[in-house]
Amino acid sequence: MDEFMRYRVTGALFLFAVAVIVLPMIFDGEGVATVHVDPIEEPIEVPSVPDLADVAPASDYLEDAKVLSEAVDEEGYDTTHGTRLGQPVLTLPSEETAVWAVQTGSFADRDNALQFREQLRKGGFEAFVSTAKTDEGIRHRVAVGPVLDQGEADQLRELISEKFDTTARLMAFST
Repeated sequence: MDEFMRYRVTGALFLFAVAVIVLPMIFDGEGVATVHVDPIEEPIEVPSVPDLADVAPASDYLEDAKVLSEAVDEEGYDTTHGTRLGQPVLTLPSEETAVWAVQTGSFADRDNALQFREQLRKGGFEAFVSTAKTDEGIRHRVAVGPVLDQGEADQLRELISEKFDTTARLMAFST
């Protein structure tokens, strides 16, 4: 018997063995379970939703949300300092300033701000972008910080101004 014929006979025997094993399982019917479902005779009564005041404890979340919505304009900017809600706040420093940031630039185009932030990060500085609504429109301010000591912040301002050829300035930092 040549090799080609041997492969054909082996394949045929294999298919025959599979058919002898599998076909009785398929046509036997014992493996298929039948489920009998009784029809519903009476409709299911859906319970009513309880009043929220009965379920949730009394809290001032609603009042807090109302106060917050009054402090933020329709675009998501705080009405007192103009910074987008949730971003670090950069303001002019005062006598009470405890935390500092070094503002390295202010851009009208967000992509330019993000590119400059990446340059600062590659230079080893912890930079971030804070978006604010000003009289000039929307500004994307790039800053480094926060810094707790004014002297260190001033040294950082000088270093960044020199290294990136920019006029950096000290700002008060808050969240």
